Amino acid sequence: MKRIISLLMLWVIGASISIAQDQLNIAKIFDGRYHDESRASETQISGDKLSPYSLTLYRSLTLTDMPEEAAKIEPLVTRDGAKAIDREVSYRDGGLYYGFYQLQCRGAKQCYLFYLNQNRAKGNKIIIIYLEGFASPDKIKSMLK
Repeated sequence: MKRIISLLMLWVIGASISIAQDQLNIAKIFDGRYHDESRASETQISGDKLSPYSLTLYRSLTLTDMPEEAAKIEPLVTRDGAKAIDREVSYRDGGLYYGFYQLQCRGAKQCYLFYLNQNRAKGNKIIIIYLEGFASPDKIKSMLK
């Protein structure tokens, strides 16, 4: 009986993590579409490795030399950012260059979304990072620098 209860609790915790991100528009870019793309790097970390950072989930996607993808990603980020509790954004050449958003999250957790389109500043990368955990916005910003 204890084993069943433990399994159910693990399932609920896992489901709540995926539900929080799945409700976001940016969840669409983490659907595996870039797995076979050599110019893309996707990372997902969860569990004990993140506890020193007060985080429970880290997801990132970096696209190199793929400026055309910004037209697909930027509207998703903008839609999620419109619902943000707090935001810090910068625009260049008529589009989103940088965005840091604190999003609504379930329970005591904090959810963050970071977006950087270096193509708008003569770079060649698009970076998107989604974080969940108990870290403050200032701690997240210092980690991202």
